[in-house]
Amino acid sequence: MKRIWLFAFITLICLFPSLNYAAENDGAWKKLDQISDQALQLAKNGRFEEAKEVLTYFSDQFFQMNARDRLKTADELRAITITHENALKTVTASSLPEEERIDKVTQFRLVVDAIHSTHQPLWSEMETTVMGAFDQLEKAVEQGKEEAFTASLRQFLNHYELIEPSVKIDVQPEEAKKIDEEIEMLQTPAFQQLSQEEQQKLLKNMRADLRTLFDGVKKDEADPSLIWVIISTGGMIVLTLSYVGWRKYRGEKEKNRTHENE
Repeated sequence: MKRIWLFAFITLICLFPSLNYAAENDGAWKKLDQISDQALQLAKNGRFEEAKEVLTYFSDQFFQMNARDRLKTADELRAITITHENALKTVTASSLPEEERIDKVTQFRLVVDAIHSTHQPLWSEMETTVMGAFDQLEKAVEQGKEEAFTASLRQFLNHYELIEPSVKIDVQPEEAKKIDEEIEMLQTPAFQQLSQEEQQKLLKNMRADLRTLFDGVKKDEADPSLIWVIISTGGMIVLTLSYVGWRKYRGEKEKNRTHENE
């Protein structure tokens, strides 16, 4: 019995580094996530200078925590680098409208959350806003109003631009690329040359693709490393208990056999 529990203890010790790394990684990104949220709240309240200081602090913490080494892909590094630079550059640009400056910080905030969260990221909460703008786009095409189409397209693009870097972190590349191609098509003269029926068909397909993006991130996704730890720990416990039960069974059987012989 002592050997069994010693084996179990050694197994747990071997698993501990994985558990410890997962906890440290989550703790670091949780802090960065909170810093990015603080920057956004300051920007929303018109405290742009303070927001810039927090964004600078984020950069310091990012390098201090070696957060770059904790990123999973080059796309994540590219997204967080570009959106952070854009937010830092525009947040105090008085020549730009406040709404635009807030949007850049929002875009950065959504990227940090997309990297940190394992399911239902913040950008998915913009589904109503994005799809609402897309509804107006479809309505303009249905009514054949070119000016209304131009205005609604601009509004849709502004909303989608906010979530685009985050989308490319969380969804399959082919899904994001398909949306990009459809958006590009909407902005070309070729789209205007299509018949109304063809335009509506293209928009119908695009609506389905947008739904796929949002529906995909609504499904809970567990951290693969956490699953491995659970399976390993659970399997070790099951094996240990099974072995203990088997030893107990053999012991009782031997005991009964001894009594029968006597």
